[in-house]
Amino acid sequence: MRNFLIPIFILINFCSFSQVIIQKTEKDYTLKIDSDSIIRHLTFWKDNDSSYYSGCKYSCTKFKNLTNPLHLSDEIQTMEMLWKLASDSIEINLNSIFIGYPSEYIDILTNHILAFTLSDEWQKHIEKNEKTLDYKLIQQIMLEYNVYKPLNDFLLTKEYQITGFSTEKHGFVTKEELIKAGFTGKEIIPMPFMVWILIKD
Repeated sequence: MRNFLIPIFILINFCSFSQVIIQKTEKDYTLKIDSDSIIRHLTFWKDNDSSYYSGCKYSCTKFKNLTNPLHLSDEIQTMEMLWKLASDSIEINLNSIFIGYPSEYIDILTNHILAFTLSDEWQKHIEKNEKTLDYKLIQQIMLEYNVYKPLNDFLLTKEYQITGFSTEKHGFVTKEELIKAGFTGKEIIPMPFMVWILIKD
C-alpha cells in the first residue's frame, strides 16, 4: 500500500483598508494593525466544512516595553472597528474567544485580583487548603465577578455574553504584580495563563 503526500496550497490574500492589513486562508480571517511599538491582531476561524466563523482571538504583540500598561477597555474600540470590517466580508457566529490571560491587561488584572480578594469562597478555600488550586472554583469566581467586564460589555452590543471559562497552565499572581496593581503583595490570587472565554448569543 502506497502512502501519498498530498500538497495543500493555501492562498493568502493581502489588502489594506487605511492602516488595516487583511490576511485570509481557508480557515482563518485575520485583520492586523501595525504601529511602531505594537501590532494588534483580530483573527476569526472556522471549521473546514463550516460557512461561518465560530472562534475569535484578539492579541497585541509588543516590540518594546510600553510606557503605560495595556488596558483592555482601551483596546475595545480597535476590536470593534476590526470586527465591523470583518463582518462585512464573513459570517460570524461565535462560541469562544481568546483574548489573553488577566495579567496582559492592567484593568483585567485588577478586576481579577479584586474578585478573589472579595470572594468568600476563595478565602475559605485558601484558609483550609492554602496555595492549592481548584480549577472549577477559579472559573466560577471569574464568571461571577465579571473579570472580563470590558469585553463582556462589548459582546453584549453584538448580542453575545460570556457564559464560562476554560483555563489551563495555572499559577499565582506574583508579589510584584500585586503591588504594581495597588495591592499589599500578600494576597494569594490564582492566575490561569491560558483562558478560553465561552460565549453564547
